Amino acid sequence: MLDRVIRPALLIAALACSACDRSETRDPPPTPEPGPAAISALADVPGVPELRTCRGSASAATPGRGFDHKRSHLVATATPHHAVPDAFARPGETVELFGKFGYGDIGKDLEDESVEVMLDDCTSLAIRGTAKTDDDGIARVELTAPDRPGAYHVEFRVVGDGSSAKAMLHVLPEGTELVVFDIDGTLTTDDAEVSHDVLDEHFRHLADGQYVAAAYEHGAELAKAWIDRGYVVVYVTGRPYWLVDHTRAWLAGGKYPEGIVRTTLRHRECVPNEGGVGAFKRAYLQSLVDAGYRIHAAHGNATTDVWAYAQVGIPTARTFIIGPHAGAGGTVAVSGDWSKILDVAKQAPLAKQPFVRP
Repeated sequence: MLDRVIRPALLIAALACSACDRSETRDPPPTPEPGPAAISALADVPGVPELRTCRGSASAATPGRGFDHKRSHLVATATPHHAVPDAFARPGETVELFGKFGYGDIGKDLEDESVEVMLDDCTSLAIRGTAKTDDDGIARVELTAPDRPGAYHVEFRVVGDGSSAKAMLHVLPEGTELVVFDIDGTLTTDDAEVSHDVLDEHFRHLADGQYVAAAYEHGAELAKAWIDRGYVVVYVTGRPYWLVDHTRAWLAGGKYPEGIVRTTLRHRECVPNEGGVGAFKRAYLQSLVDAGYRIHAAHGNATTDVWAYAQVGIPTARTFIIGPHAGAGGTVAVSGDWSKILDVAKQAPLAKQPFVRP
């Protein structure tokens, strides 16, 4: 059925999806360990698997084969707006992947239609399962994660017309160490930047070019510094699901390192309070903790970030908050940009990962 709320009407909620506290930045603890060199040395440890990335294999899929329902032909005359969030799993375990499928700027859901789910295992992009979309246009499928750790390209393809949505399945062993970033007001300079992204997503055909959200300086450099110390980066944002591809493109364009990208799935999760975006972030971060992963540090800007990070046990000494709420709840205050935190990341303890990077 049609999304309960038409997308453009969500601008107010989207403005604060990551809804937006200050004290001096703390001096980082000194450490002499070099990052990349020490990390690469782990490659010589016997029995430690290498983290691989699988994408670009030839597809076994075929073009659209027609819809099961006549109404779907009418729905699909509009531009497809499908979305699949990134997922995570431990090696060899069963994981549920899901996507949201709809058409047109108002997001008319594709109901009761077949979707094929493919996964790239570094040899081929093969079909691993099929699912039917429900009344909200959501298709879910369970599959067994690969045995080797890595980032695996996943593609959901609508059987009816061949349109698709893509994501990554991050297969990470128990004990993996993570660093978390919010996006709006944390990597971008203001929560309001998401409203420009919403307008650009739906009305770019009326503009001369695409809007690029303004970013705090040194944000991408900071994320890379954490990567150099061996951590896996997770971007968790209260943005609505239909901005997931837009968000991935913004991160790539800003040269942020690859990581897990997770947006909300339902509009109520965008509401800028603890019961909305706060609860969404807490639940998602708790699922990472429950999988046996360790969150070393987190970055945010909003009181909902401070709350969610505290709820899952992230120490305030490693919770970095930028903007008007900097320092809230005893967190580390960040002012101006992310430059003062660069040394904290560069001198952080090396992540003790159950894998090595190539």
